[in-house]
Amino acid sequence: MYKCIEHIEDLLYLHDCVIVPGFGGFIGNYTEATIHPKTGILTPPSKKVVFNKHLKQNDGLLIHWIARKEKIDYEKAERRLSFFCEELKVRLNQNQKIIFGSIGTFYMDRRFNIVFEPGKQNFLADTIGMHDIEVFPSGKKSIPAEYINTDSGNIVTRLFKYGLSAAMITGIIIISQQDIFKADHRAETSNLQPTTIQTQTKSVHVPVIISPDCDFVEFDPLSTL
Repeated sequence: MYKCIEHIEDLLYLHDCVIVPGFGGFIGNYTEATIHPKTGILTPPSKKVVFNKHLKQNDGLLIHWIARKEKIDYEKAERRLSFFCEELKVRLNQNQKIIFGSIGTFYMDRRFNIVFEPGKQNFLADTIGMHDIEVFPSGKKSIPAEYINTDSGNIVTRLFKYGLSAAMITGIIIISQQDIFKADHRAETSNLQPTTIQTQTKSVHVPVIISPDCDFVEFDPLSTL
């Protein structure tokens, strides 16, 4: 039973409609990315699933998928799916609650109608690994005006670019700091000995300064910049 549920989950990432012949169909509803105007929390786009019990006609999609994944012929895959549907109906008629993987939950109400409660899983493949992010600092009380101007395009698209740019700048700063540290370290080790500075006309001897109290070499890497 659970193997068939996994097949349906996989197909929902690839298709907007997956029909379980004789039982019903799962439909993916797309929701655009949103941002909360007060908290600045950016929620990525998503595809949530609803269930339609009237979509029972076999379109071949699920059966072909089962046959290919389990390496069996079409007729055997069709029988396996048919047994799966019958088991679902029997368990629902026994007033059992069926957890349908990450898709949702099925149960029968008092009027013997099948009720589906969708899960929280996002079936939009392009957003796998994405989570809600805080675009603006928590101290901000509202979205900056330049992101609200409707003439400059979709607000969420601009905010995604804003967040990406901030992440790129942060990475560049970190890399630059590492390079500066390495450069300073090389400068420090090379200037612990007396150094002769060559010019076009003459050379100047720069002695090492030794602290009489602490007996260590004083060196300021910023003075060489």
